[in-house]
Amino acid sequence: MRVLEHDALVPGAVYLCQVADSVSCGGCCGLYNVHELRRDSLRAMLLERTTQFVTVARTIAGIDAFAAERLAVEGTDYPDASLHHCPFVGLIIHPAGERVGCLLHPLATGNGGVDWRGLSYYGSAACSLFFCPTYSALTPRWKRLVRELIIDWYSYGLIIVEHRFLAAVLAEVESRLGQELGSQHLGHKARKALADLCMLRLEWPFQRPGTRLGRNFFSIQDSPRPLEALMQSEHLMHEKILLLRGGCQPDAAISATMGKIASSASPSRNDDAVPSPSSSNLIGGSVHDGNNQYFLTILAELDTDPALVPQAVEFLESALEQAVRLCRQIRMF
Repeated sequence: MRVLEHDALVPGAVYLCQVADSVSCGGCCGLYNVHELRRDSLRAMLLERTTQFVTVARTIAGIDAFAAERLAVEGTDYPDASLHHCPFVGLIIHPAGERVGCLLHPLATGNGGVDWRGLSYYGSAACSLFFCPTYSALTPRWKRLVRELIIDWYSYGLIIVEHRFLAAVLAEVESRLGQELGSQHLGHKARKALADLCMLRLEWPFQRPGTRLGRNFFSIQDSPRPLEALMQSEHLMHEKILLLRGGCQPDAAISATMGKIASSASPSRNDDAVPSPSSSNLIGGSVHDGNNQYFLTILAELDTDPALVPQAVEFLESALEQAVRLCRQIRMF
């Protein structure tokens, strides 16, 4: 997999912030802490900031005035009051593409090498001292893979912070595949299938009503985890999911499996932990090679509506099987 210059300088040895001409993330800057998260509206906001900032005098007064004007125009009614939304996030536009970046960075257009980031809410030290949970929570090979699979800033920034979802998806694929994933061994179709699995976080058709993207994974405050919401009702969801995956009718078989599942289905209370591929399936003799707890975690991290579990299971099973099948094919050059 591709190695970046900054890899050796960050925790976890895989740089995730500015990774390609069109791939970057603005999560730490609170970019996704807005009510309207459609690609077109988010880009329009960033483009307007970038265009206006070209005309701003590079003085403390000029930059402060720009921030005040942007806040007045855009408003400050953010979905998460605990996560600061920085008005200095803009677009880095060049012939090879565009990506999210800091308008105050010394390399940004018009700054002449001067670092104005000290005027932002967190200051310039945040860029070198703060790293999102994905840096430490996701295994290095998966971080390298994801930064190559997702090829645009909008999707990448919303997905790379979803480390629990990514860990469960990629662990499930590796569990079924029987080996570790490496982009150097994957053909175009396999890479596309894996990217589509990651993109489910943005396009999941079975979400609970009211689910929004851009959750705050940076807050130090306790917050509900989606995994816990799906695991209520005395493991009822576990039973239905596992039985549906095995091709059984859940209502007819629930009573026979209650004891077995109830004794083994409770996941770790560590939300960031994902079981190792050697963990045994919750129901023995399944026709699937995957790990049922990975599968359950994927559904939970996607904020699946409990009422739509049967359809969600079928959809996810099909997507996973297609990805695994394509990953098993010999790469064609």
